[in-house]
Amino acid sequence: MYCPNCGDQISAYAEVCPKCGVRVKETSSSGEDKPNIAVNLISFCCIPILGIVMFFVWKDNKPRAAKSALIWALVSIVLWFILSFGFGLLGAVLETMNY
Repeated sequence: MYCPNCGDQISAYAEVCPKCGVRVKETSSSGEDKPNIAVNLISFCCIPILGIVMFFVWKDNKPRAAKSALIWALVSIVLWFILSFGFGLLGAVLETMNY
C-alpha cells in the first residue's frame, strides 16, 4: 500500500503514514458523528450535567455530537438562571406591592 500524500510504501494496516504523518484510514469505529437527539433532550430538559459529561466523553471521537450536547446543556443552565432570577425579581416586586 502507498501513502496518498507522499507516495511512500507503507503497511496495509497503517492508520497514519510514518513518513509524512497523514492519516491514511478513517478510524471511525463509533459510527456517524451527528447530534444525539436523546442526549440533547435529556441535557436540556432534565439533567444538564449529562451534556457536559458527554462532551468530554465524545470530544475526540464525535466532535459534532459532543459540541451539540454541550450547547444544549449550557443553554439549559443559562435559561434556568434567567428564569430563577426573573421569578425571584417578580416575587420581590409583588411582595413590595402587598405592603
